[in-house]
Amino acid sequence: MSLKFEVKKKHITRSERVKSVELHPDLPWVLSALYSGNITIHDYTTQTIVKTIEVTQNQSPVRNAKFVVRKQWVLTVSDDHMVRAFNYNTNEKIKQFEAHTDYIRYILVHPTQPYFMTSSDDTKIKQWDFDFQLVRTFEDHVNYVMMIQFNPRDTNTFASACMDRTIKIWNLNNLKANYTLLGHEGGVNCVDFYRGDRPYIISGGDDRQIKIWDYQTKQCIHTLEAHQQNISAAAFHPDLPLIISTAEDGVVRFWHANTYKLETSLNYNMDRVWCLDVARDNTLAFGFDEGTVVVKIGQDEPIVSMSQGKVVYGKNFEFFTINLKAVQSYGADGTNVNVSSKDLGISDIYPAGIRHSPNGHMFAVFSDSEFLIYRSQNFKNCGFGQGTDLVWAPNGNYAVRESFSIKIYKESILSYEIKTDFIVEQLYQGQLLGARGSEFVIFYDWDTAKVIRRIDVLPKKIIWNELGTLMALATNEDVYFLSFNQELVQTLAQQEELAEGYEEAFDALYDISENVQSAVWIQDLFYYTTPSGKVAYSIGGKIFQVDTDKKSFIIGYLPQQNRLYLMDKNFNIQSYEIFQQVAEFQSLIFSKQQQKGLELLEQIPTQQHNILAKFLDSLNQKDLAYKLTQDPDHKFELAIQMGFVDDAIVLAKDDLAKLRQVGDLALNQGRIKLAVQALEAADDFGGLLLIYSSLGLKERLLNLGQRALEQTKMNYAFTAFFTCNDLDKCIEVLIKSGRFTEAAFFSRTYCPSKISEIVKLWKDSLKKQHPVVAQKIADPFDYPQQFGDLKIGLQIEELYRQQRSNFTIPVNQYKIFYDKLKKLDLFNKIKNGEVDLSQFQMCRINIKIDGLGKYLSKSMSSLKMMGELEIQSKINNRILQRLIYQKISNIKMNFRFRFLISGFFVKQLIENGNYQNLYTPRNQGEIYISQSYQTQRFQGKKQRLSNGYFKYVYFYLRKTQMIYVVLIMKLLID
Repeated sequence: MSLKFEVKKKHITRSERVKSVELHPDLPWVLSALYSGNITIHDYTTQTIVKTIEVTQNQSPVRNAKFVVRKQWVLTVSDDHMVRAFNYNTNEKIKQFEAHTDYIRYILVHPTQPYFMTSSDDTKIKQWDFDFQLVRTFEDHVNYVMMIQFNPRDTNTFASACMDRTIKIWNLNNLKANYTLLGHEGGVNCVDFYRGDRPYIISGGDDRQIKIWDYQTKQCIHTLEAHQQNISAAAFHPDLPLIISTAEDGVVRFWHANTYKLETSLNYNMDRVWCLDVARDNTLAFGFDEGTVVVKIGQDEPIVSMSQGKVVYGKNFEFFTINLKAVQSYGADGTNVNVSSKDLGISDIYPAGIRHSPNGHMFAVFSDSEFLIYRSQNFKNCGFGQGTDLVWAPNGNYAVRESFSIKIYKESILSYEIKTDFIVEQLYQGQLLGARGSEFVIFYDWDTAKVIRRIDVLPKKIIWNELGTLMALATNEDVYFLSFNQELVQTLAQQEELAEGYEEAFDALYDISENVQSAVWIQDLFYYTTPSGKVAYSIGGKIFQVDTDKKSFIIGYLPQQNRLYLMDKNFNIQSYEIFQQVAEFQSLIFSKQQQKGLELLEQIPTQQHNILAKFLDSLNQKDLAYKLTQDPDHKFELAIQMGFVDDAIVLAKDDLAKLRQVGDLALNQGRIKLAVQALEAADDFGGLLLIYSSLGLKERLLNLGQRALEQTKMNYAFTAFFTCNDLDKCIEVLIKSGRFTEAAFFSRTYCPSKISEIVKLWKDSLKKQHPVVAQKIADPFDYPQQFGDLKIGLQIEELYRQQRSNFTIPVNQYKIFYDKLKKLDLFNKIKNGEVDLSQFQMCRINIKIDGLGKYLSKSMSSLKMMGELEIQSKINNRILQRLIYQKISNIKMNFRFRFLISGFFVKQLIENGNYQNLYTPRNQGEIYISQSYQTQRFQGKKQRLSNGYFKYVYFYLRKTQMIYVVLIMKLLID
């Protein structure tokens, strides 16, 4: 048979010449002995160096190195005649001693006993114990002893390969060889024992030949020739029927161990190959002139077939069966099923594949050139023949392929032989017989052998559903789904055969981008696995994931148990519960048979509703999905998507992430109270900051800032306090955050009175790590000449501090105040002597709304002045209209009176009906305006307000020849 194994490169590293390699039996390590005198251990899964040990200081080549796992040692031999032992965990040198008088070529550790052997150019083989004491010396060769190997069937015997052109067989109890195998025409470099039941030895030599010997008959039974230079290594694979050989021509060759046919060759262009090692997990390592290569051969997919709950699988030549109908209990989906396997027997051929007949009574085993058919019950041979890749027809007929022909058998009798003008690479079973060429696949009718359709794709698998109406063509990248028109094909088949077949035979449905390695149809659902370990199913081009990281292969579905079964490369079986009614419901819903699907729903257990809900969700049938789902997470997601904010907040419970989603949804719907409730529960400071600042909720903003400060969410705390004009708290946040630099510059801008305090903290924080920088930081108050404007800054700070404590700009008035105040450059006016801040006063008066115009007219007419009133209002109020641009006389001096008022708040005052009498802190109900010529007295009448009140009014006054009075009136509602 052609083994059809894949070779996957796992690791490659460049180095000096590699004289030996060995794979660790338990860890993913490869040990390389280098001609430069070092050894290295690489992890070939992570592509990293684990250890590098300098063995010889004079750079004598290390010829061979071996792991001793039970002692955690590495043993090395080298051209300086020395044996060395190292602990591969600590790199400690355990022992070093001179073992031979010439180069030591090889070291071999006994598989069970505390011994190791060495062979040398001094023609001797020596046995040593683990105390490094010489046990015995074997002498019979007359030239360099290149390699020694123990017999795995009898570890008391070993073989040696020598440059004297001989292979000798030894017993540990005899110092002379038992016998000698002759036949090589050059020196023999390597030797290995067959690990199965055959008494075979393999050897390779400088005559470029590889010889297989029967060590019982002492005869050479076959010679392999293909290498162009000296053979450096040859070995039997421990499990597969493979021989691997390497040579100084730089090529690695793989041979069939039964047919001795050359299967494949590898050339990595790294010059000569000197050594190889084979592990039982099909990992191989090779040592080249330029480095080390590790590869994985074979396939992970097991040789297995399942029919009606009976599983048959092959392990080399041995076959086993498992009865899945006898399984009583299952663990969670995807876990191993506790099953017992029964030994069926040994096949006469090495299997390339196994396939059950449609009724399950028989199964076929085929190799690369022949097939055998066995009865499922007793493993009795009931058919055989030449050909490979046996596939079954739905009625029990079968077909096999040869290079340029396909043979169809009916009742084990050859019925048709289809001659092809292309090499048939693979056959596919199903409703039609599929045959793949190099660039296409052709489908034949089982009964007439006529071409039904040629499709120009290159599938690796073709999977039909049970009814033969749907077909999936799986390539390395995509899966194409087609429907088969069986009735139409039966009609077309009566016509003349066409070379390309009938285009109407198939209709393209949809495709998915997946690399499918195994699959099965359940109703209209296509279940599959991928090389990455994904288990999923597809319907209508939509993909639904079942599991991940399960590197197993689907072997079949058992509807009686509602179980999908998989098997991994180690022949462990896993299962998933998949109800047939669930698959039928999904098929009906997808085909838009909604009513039938709902009727079937009553037969489906509640615990399966989550699967249905996710399926319905993907089809955008969210209402029904919301009703069916039992998964609280999925129900929450659906509630958010459908805008069910009241349900969502209940489903969110204490999940902070979900509560934030609820808050966002409620805010989007204008449900402010619900949004605040959700965001408060979620501690979503960002969302709360947005709401509170937008609504002007100062107290809540301050509380939010304090909570954020306590939870060290300093950005939120700073923003909240800054929004509320709480500059002291802003500085506290910066200091507690350790951001002294920002705190210092913040205080320089807003709170110059705190500069010295913060500069000291800043300098203290830098003293330990940056003392020079700390010394260079200056306190502005220590240098008044350089910072002459600080005095003005302190005066303005105090003024604004008093304003901030009593004065707040409402949100709807911000634009008015901003436009008015941005033109006021108070700092420069003071600096230029235009304003004397020390002459400014602030006081409060109360003025009743009722009779406001009369009061102002009467009070101000006592002053001989020209006045101007500006009132900005959105309401039509007679009282306010009477105030606009009133001219006031009888005063010897002129001044401008500017009055800003919010019509919105006036309206609120009138509607609210809250009244309160206030007084000025200096002189109750009175305010004085003074100038150099006279003093006039204003009297605020003490009277209960009938419609509302002004909470406070600010007057900024200045003594001058012309008096400018700037009045800013702010109305608040308690």
